[in-house]
Amino acid sequence: MAGHEHLRDGLAAAARSGRLPQSLLFRGPPGVGKQRLALWLAALLQCERRTGCGECRSCRLAAKLQHPDIHWYFPVARPTRVAANKLREKLEQARLDELEARRTEPLRRPPDDAPTGIHLGTVENLRQRAVQRPAMGPRSVFVIGRAEQMVSQRASPEAANAFLKLLEEPPDGVHIFLTSSRPRALLPTVRSRVLSIRVLPLSEEEVAGFLGTEAGADARLARRTARLSQGSIGRALEILGGAEGGYEEAQELIRAALSANRADRLRYALALSSRGARGGFLQVLDAAGELLRDQLALATGSPEQTLDAERAVALSPMPLDADGILAGLASLERARIAATGNVNPQAVSAGLLSELASALGAGR
Repeated sequence: MAGHEHLRDGLAAAARSGRLPQSLLFRGPPGVGKQRLALWLAALLQCERRTGCGECRSCRLAAKLQHPDIHWYFPVARPTRVAANKLREKLEQARLDELEARRTEPLRRPPDDAPTGIHLGTVENLRQRAVQRPAMGPRSVFVIGRAEQMVSQRASPEAANAFLKLLEEPPDGVHIFLTSSRPRALLPTVRSRVLSIRVLPLSEEEVAGFLGTEAGADARLARRTARLSQGSIGRALEILGGAEGGYEEAQELIRAALSANRADRLRYALALSSRGARGGFLQVLDAAGELLRDQLALATGSPEQTLDAERAVALSPMPLDADGILAGLASLERARIAATGNVNPQAVSAGLLSELASALGAGR
């Protein structure tokens, strides 16, 4: 995997000494490699030589995402029109189908526009597997990506309590690694039962090197994309693929907020009716935050700190008020928390645009 050498060295040392906790939370910005880091650690724990040699049978299977004792869970769309007694089976099949797609396309980014979650049936499948004996070796490892999307289980407290107990007291030989870019969205009782490890963004050199080696980008394109990515390989791949990481829609959002015409803001909010609050809309909010931080760099006389100075000037030729930008960033953070809770994007964006218009001085 790319980068995080210092963190990997520390994790490897803890694993060799037997000090590695059974339940971990890898937290950090989207796309910086949290799930890949968790999978790397899972492969290290399964390595027959305990070194992550990459050559033994366990390492080869792990590299192909085929190790029978490494179980990777992530949000999937909830199957529709399925009998209750078949739901768990269908959720597991959806997970296996997505896993096969990731094996076939290692650089694949799952679509963000469909409502997904880690549903109760998936949690029940995980719990059932966790109490089974490993197939090959002495341990089983569970990687739960984007764990903040674990669907609320208030309707089934017994299942929720069992999952929390699994985190607190995993069976012997069971490791559980959660990953999240929004750890505050996790239940406090979940956060209290895991050791949190911060995963920092990668350096521009690391991202550019990955894009050149793994994605075939030429040196100039790799460097520019790496700078725009802010240390996120996931975002870099989206930019290379033409998605620009939600920037185009984020520019529409900021322009609507800057408009003196309230109807412009309402039109933007109404256009969000078909987007998933936990998918593309969150990406737009993240991109809007980056655009405002570029505006803050211009407002404070530091254009060299922008990710894309040309784009920042095009968005607002006249520098915005620095205090207003800071207030706008706070509004974006509140909107991001609401969207993570799966609130309707129209409602979130309508309130956000009103706050941004006030903070940024629309119509002054």
